[in-house]
Parts: sequence; C-alpha cells; structure tokens
Amino acid sequence: MVILIQIIGFSLSLCNEAILEKLVLILARLFLLFPTNRKRILLSNLTHAFPNWDGHKIRKVSLISMARTLEMGFFSLIYPFMSQDRKRGTVLYNEIVEKKLKELRDSSKGVLFLLPHVALFEALVTSPYFRPQKKRKLGAIFRPNKNPRIDKWIDGSRTSNGLITFSRKEGLLKAKTFLKDGNWLVLLFDQNAGDRGVLDLFLGRLVSYTPLPISLQKATKASPVFVLPQRIGFFKTKLSLSSLSNEMDGGCAADAHLKLEETIRSHADGFPEWLWCHGKWKIHSRVESRYRMIVKRKHLISKKKIARKTPFCVRMPNWLGDVIMAIPVLQAIRAGRPDVKFTLVCKSQFIPLLKKFSMGEEFISLPEEGIGYFGDFRKLFKYKPENYLLFTNSLRGDVEACLTGCAQRFGIKLGGRPRPLLTNYFDPHFQNDNNSNEVHQTELWEQMARHFGLRETVSKEPFLLSKIRRQKMKIGFIPGSSNSPEKRWSSANWVSLIERLISVNCRFTFHLYGTSQDNDITSKISSILCSPRVKNNAGVTDLFELADELASCALVIGNDTGSIHLANMVGTPVVVLFGPTNSIKTKPFFKSGCTILHSTTNDINDLDVDDVMHEINYKSLT
Repeated sequence: MVILIQIIGFSLSLCNEAILEKLVLILARLFLLFPTNRKRILLSNLTHAFPNWDGHKIRKVSLISMARTLEMGFFSLIYPFMSQDRKRGTVLYNEIVEKKLKELRDSSKGVLFLLPHVALFEALVTSPYFRPQKKRKLGAIFRPNKNPRIDKWIDGSRTSNGLITFSRKEGLLKAKTFLKDGNWLVLLFDQNAGDRGVLDLFLGRLVSYTPLPISLQKATKASPVFVLPQRIGFFKTKLSLSSLSNEMDGGCAADAHLKLEETIRSHADGFPEWLWCHGKWKIHSRVESRYRMIVKRKHLISKKKIARKTPFCVRMPNWLGDVIMAIPVLQAIRAGRPDVKFTLVCKSQFIPLLKKFSMGEEFISLPEEGIGYFGDFRKLFKYKPENYLLFTNSLRGDVEACLTGCAQRFGIKLGGRPRPLLTNYFDPHFQNDNNSNEVHQTELWEQMARHFGLRETVSKEPFLLSKIRRQKMKIGFIPGSSNSPEKRWSSANWVSLIERLISVNCRFTFHLYGTSQDNDITSKISSILCSPRVKNNAGVTDLFELADELASCALVIGNDTGSIHLANMVGTPVVVLFGPTNSIKTKPFFKSGCTILHSTTNDINDLDVDDVMHEINYKSLT
C-alpha cells in the first residue's frame, strides 16, 4: 500500500499545477455524484450554517469545498517529491506576518499555534521556513493513521524538514515538556472532541472541542497564536497570524473558534477551504449519549443561549392515541437536548396538535398513499438529519428513515421482528410477546430512550391549557372508534347512560366527540335522545380545537381511542371502557384522574351501564 501511495505521489508530482487543479475538480464532481457519508455531512453542515442559501449555492460551495479537500490530499502525496523551490513558493508571508514571527522568535517563551483544518495546513507545518530558529524547534500534534505502515510514511514526510511530531494518543506529556522548554507547537484545534470535549457554540450550533489547548497553555504559559493559511491559488497559501486571548470563557481555544467563525462569515462563499465535510457538530460520539447533552465545563455556555439547531428527526406513530403516549418521552428527550431542532414526521392531522404543545421546531406531513409514496417521501427532506428516532415498529418506517440519508437511525425491536435498516435499536429481551404487553407503551419507549442516554424524568403531569376554563356541568362522550368497531360500546348503551345522567342532574350538558367517521354512531345517539342538551360535535373540530373542547369538560367518558388519551393529556378526568384491547399497555398515561372498566370477556358490550354509572357517581358527579 505504501509503495502504491508513493508511486501515485511521484506520478502526480510530474504534472503541472494546472493539470492537477483540473483533475481535482473532476474528482470532486465524481465524489458528489455518490451518496457517501462525507457528502451527507458536507451538505448538512453547509445547509445549517447558511440557512438562507438556496440549493444551487449549497451545491456550488460543496463542490469547491470538496475540491479544496482533495487538493489537501494531493499536497500530502506530492510534498515528499517537491523541489525546495516549489516548497518555498507554497506559503507566502507579508510584512505584518514577518514582523509577528520575528517578535515570537525574539521571545524566550514557547508558542502554541492553534491551526484550523484548512486546505493547505500541511504546507505550513512541513515548510522548512516556518521555524522558531535560535536552536528552538517546531513541533506538531497529529492523530496517527490507523494503518501503521501508512502512518510511518506520513510521519517520515512530515519530519523530513526537521518537524517534531507528537501523537495525540501517546505523546501529549512529551509535547507539554517540549512547549515548556520554549519551543513552538502547532495544534489542530477544531476537530470534534465528542463526549470528552468542552461544549460551546460555533456558527450558532453546539460543538465539542478539545480542552487540550487550554491545559497546554495553562501548564506552560506559552503564547497562544491563531494561525490561518488562506488559499490564494493551487498549492499556494498566504499566512496570517493573530494573538489569542485567555480572558474569555474557554480561554485561547474559545477565542480561536471565534476568529475562525469570523473568517467563515466574512467570506461570501463560506470559506470553502475549511474542512466542511468534517463532522464538527457531532457532539456525541457514543450512542449511549445521544439523548442527553453532557456539559463538561458549564461555565463555557452559562452566558450563551443554546439555540435549537442540531437536526434531529422523529417519526411519530400513525394513530392519535400512540402519538399522545409518545409525547411524554419526546418531551423528556427535548429537555435533555436543548441544542436539538426537532423535525417531527407525522400525518398531517396531528401537526396542529403537536404545534399546540410545542413538541417540535419543524413538521413534515407524510405524503398521500400510492405507488409513488416513497419517492414523494424522499423529496420532503431538504437536508440529511444527523439522528432519526422512530416511534413506529414497521419496515415501512425503517425504509422512510433510510430515504432521508440519516446516518443514525434509532428504534425499538419487539416480538422478534428484525429491523436491519436501523443502525441502533433497543431490544427489551422479552421472552415472548405476552411479556411486552405487561408494560405500558410509554414506559417501553422510555426504556428505549434511556438505553440511548436519556437522563431526564418522563413526566406524567398533564398539559393544562391556561386559557380554557373547565365547566362543571359539561360531560364529554367519545362513543366511536374509527379504526376498530370491536372497541365500541353500543349506541343503546350510550343512550341509556345519558338518560341515567339526565335523571341525576337536569343541568348536565352532553357533548359527543369524534371524527367524521364516527358520525354514524354519534348521529344515532343524538337523534334518539333528541334533546337540546345533547350536542353532536363529531367531525366538526380539528385536533387543535378538540383539545380545547375536552379541556373544558368536567368529565369525559369514552372507548379506548385516541380522543380519550387527548382528554387525559389536557387534565380532564376520564372513564375508559375497554373490550378486546390491552388496558395495561394502552391505558391513558397522564395523572388526570383515570378510571378503567375492562370487560372480563373482552367483549366491550358486556360492560353494564350500572357499572359505568357507579364509577361516574363515585368519582365526581354526585
């Protein structure tokens, strides 16, 4: 492999720079034709850093950025075969930089150069002309290559002109001593440090950067300097230097990030020679930390408001009851990741409700069913999110997640059903399907979230609507169940129940709720009773309005269906009638006063009106 690399490098060194530049551009175009992870990161980073750019500009800058990245790779291959004259013309200095370098050379203190990942950073550290002189040396900290032979060849190339290299894994103690002795040390400061790093904001989004510059500077009292090679042509860069402050929170590392951000924002094209294809904003390297934000040094963010900018998609369930049972878990995840912008993917009828309770920042409505469903779904995503959480347990949902291009896809594995399209899943290890039915659905999703790092409490407190006043004489009924006729109590039973309630208190008003699909049973009930105190509201409210209606009721009685979960969510006491469905797994979750009546025969019509009446009287109304 090393020999092959050397042959390629030597061959490329024989080409003039005009040919190399054209070759780099061709390779960059080819690279962007394929759906690689690097391409996904590149497009995602540019999209979120510059939300006002259109798709054309994103693609244009991504091409330039990829070309600059490949140019950096070409330089590393060719450098060992360059002549001294060619090396001399790679890094250019103006009088200001020369003056600054002289000041640093005249000082006896060590110098810590903080260098970002830009296209030709190798040109600086390997240049024989960027040196401290006076018997002092220049060193640099690098991350070793995974292949030992390739790493040995790269290191030999870097050290051929006197550069001293230190490994990030093993050489940090030696690097500290080296810097303390008055030498110069170069450190790439802008790599993602994952769970071990220091959290701060960069381009408005949360990042994790290495605390190494801070510890090195404090231990050695070295002068921190921001060094920036800016490309002015193929294999040509001009150098700029500026001193760094230790006064701000985060010390010199924070100041270096600030200067880099200023550089990026000052360029109309977003400074494409910076490494945009690097996962700079992937703050959690461990899967077990995805659902919480680990703050290593809180003072770094104490004075800054964390904006929700890190993309995170959530595929919501397909039924209203399941959506509501998922909300407490989603709420806890949102609390654990204040940096995340949640995009909720769901049926269109759920969006007003989810907006009402501030469950996300963006909402994507699922396309209409049909042959072109998956093609239409793919078109919905303008960018590729970093994480995709599925509250669904189906192959269809997993295919949808893959179509987004998201690299990390999370879900739960139940009933032995394989989920090969997920990158990470939680398996609760139930021995059989019956065991899973002994755990409430919300608690099961909570277990999944905790498996991926959730530490926040999943609250059972209802979402009280402050502008809605509860009416003592208003009783809501949910007699339908659009997806399951076997879950419906008969219309005769509902009529009998309302008549009994009228006899208890003639001031009661009765409101029938449901979807347009429930109109058959609600119309039948209202027509039999033929009373001005019985109002049929089925199909006349959307979920946003229905939440307000249910919140204004003193009590809601209904079958096991989505609307009863909604009433429970907004704090209204409920009486729920269960037939064939599992009351342990799907009962209302919130602490709002909930009475469960479950037929012993699993036939809901075996529940007697007297039993229901007894519970109503006992709970609230007499």
